Amino acid sequence: MSALTTGDVIGGKWRIVRLALGDEPGSEFRVEPTGGGTARRLTLWRALRAPVPDELERFEQAVRAGDRLGVATFPPVEDVGFDAAREALWLVREWRHGESLPSALGGLHPVGLDLPILHSLAEQLARALATAHAAGVVHGRLRPSRLFVAPSPQGMRLSMLDLGLESFRRERGHDWLKSPQLGEDYVAPESERPSALPSSADVFSFGLIVRDMLATRRDGAWKGLWEHWVERATEAAPGSRFGCVTEALRALRPVLKSLPSLPPPPPPNYESGQPEPH
Repeated sequence: MSALTTGDVIGGKWRIVRLALGDEPGSEFRVEPTGGGTARRLTLWRALRAPVPDELERFEQAVRAGDRLGVATFPPVEDVGFDAAREALWLVREWRHGESLPSALGGLHPVGLDLPILHSLAEQLARALATAHAAGVVHGRLRPSRLFVAPSPQGMRLSMLDLGLESFRRERGHDWLKSPQLGEDYVAPESERPSALPSSADVFSFGLIVRDMLATRRDGAWKGLWEHWVERATEAAPGSRFGCVTEALRALRPVLKSLPSLPPPPPPNYESGQPEPH
């Protein structure tokens, strides 16, 4: 697949501005309309052959699943197509400022992610997944790198990418659309079976993503208070997990409530303004 560079145009109307953070090198870009306008996010997926028109239409229907749910967690999809020169399906969606969840969790103080933020992100993720499941849509390939977080007047906002993609790939594109090369650790064991994705797969991924947020507390203050929840959410057998993400969230709330919350340590060379004792 030939690389896109700044100034290239894809789909006849989207000009590449720069690379953006993505799962794989050269798969995500910031783009702008050739006629002028605000930035969007372009994502590429490598294909082993060109899709026929019916396949491209069904691909578009699948990746617009989040649009039909009316949930702000799913960025709206604006355009879809296939680039023959680069042998790739592409999708353009709303550009949202922020950073990936792994980036946001990196470099925190040993006291970890603020509990109100952790609680809010877990609630947003669970509610978005529950809404999708109620509509018969399973993500199936959920991983931290496809979650973006950004501050907003209402608090930290979560965005989830690629809803509908894995279901399409498995059901209609398994022989010509490549699967992601990253995030295998977050894929439930039952996802390896060649069948429709069960919602239990998202419960498994949800458990591991919440684990990543909980594990940011590295001073031992939370040790032993949350591990049992993660073990239940990520059991190898689907029937041994929580029955749905709503049940998992309901069980998580008292766990989060039991965690001690401490302010972050002062920065180096901090002066409290109080005189030193003699």
